Amino acid sequence: MRLLAWLTETFIATFGITHPRPEQERKVNLLIGGLLLTFIVAVFGVVGFLVFMISRR
Repeated sequence: MRLLAWLTETFIATFGITHPRPEQERKVNLLIGGLLLTFIVAVFGVVGFLVFMISRR
């Protein structure tokens, strides 16, 4: 959960988004942090797959 909180705080600070209210913080961490983590994992997966396919030649 700390990873999601860190990703969310970094995203909010980078783009200057208004911080959520304390009672909304958990939901925001799961939503924004989860989407960012999913995106990062997907990018690494695609890059890894492309490197694997190139190295098979």
